[in-house]
Amino acid sequence: MIRIHLGSDGLGSVRICDLPDFGAELTAAGRAYARRRRPQDPLAQLYARSIAPDLAEGVSPLHLSHLFACRNPTPFTKALAEGEEQARSVLADAIGHLRGTAVEPQRSGIRSAVATRAAGLSHRYVTSGASVLLQQLGHGIRLRRGVLELPTSFDADLELGRRSLQIQAVALSSQVTLAEPADDQLAVRIPAGPAPRTEPGQEEALRSLLGAGRAAALRSIVMSGGVTGRQLASLLGVSNAAASRHAAVLRRAGLIRTLRRGQAVAHVATPLGYQLARPETAAKP
Repeated sequence: MIRIHLGSDGLGSVRICDLPDFGAELTAAGRAYARRRRPQDPLAQLYARSIAPDLAEGVSPLHLSHLFACRNPTPFTKALAEGEEQARSVLADAIGHLRGTAVEPQRSGIRSAVATRAAGLSHRYVTSGASVLLQQLGHGIRLRRGVLELPTSFDADLELGRRSLQIQAVALSSQVTLAEPADDQLAVRIPAGPAPRTEPGQEEALRSLLGAGRAAALRSIVMSGGVTGRQLASLLGVSNAAASRHAAVLRRAGLIRTLRRGQAVAHVATPLGYQLARPETAAKP
């Protein structure tokens, strides 16, 4: 179990991630892959019961040292620790294959599942506060006397301090994990649940309420987890100006919000927008 001591200001530093972390998705895919493979598989050799590598960042010497404390080095993991180029090449190929087969084909579903779960968490945070949110995260997570307890096989006590506490839903994960602690944040990764599916008659009801164009725009934003104006126009098969008008109406209605990401502007559904557009069979937090 990992125990995060929140301190006096910890509840004020809770943040909900409404976008997917594809590095976390890759790590979760690797954990599932390792469970299915024989121990001789290169990726499977990098895992122990309580240790999993952050594959998006490669395999660090620190991870290998933790791994060797749990299990004896294999020729492959020993070669990685010694920096042999061939071992690094084998690892890079394995990670690339995993990303291409287990993550990339599911990007749309991952976005949708994460965004839907994040919307439910955000709604609970706004209506009930951070304490209730943490108490009701589920998956065996418990908040007791200012300490957030995570049901992990790795045992540790961590002080949140001045860091933020990030809640990141991960579509390809079935268990609670903690990302490698950073100087500015601790990221708790929880299962997102399945992506939403359309119920019979739901689209027609949404069209009646919003109009066909705006209903399609809201549905596209919800199911994608967020799109730029040009992407929205492409999804709808309309001009950029028409997509912009749809987005403006949805934004004024409080169903979407528009964020700047670098040079691009992206439309993301608000909790109200998700509640309106998501199907009844969507994963419930």
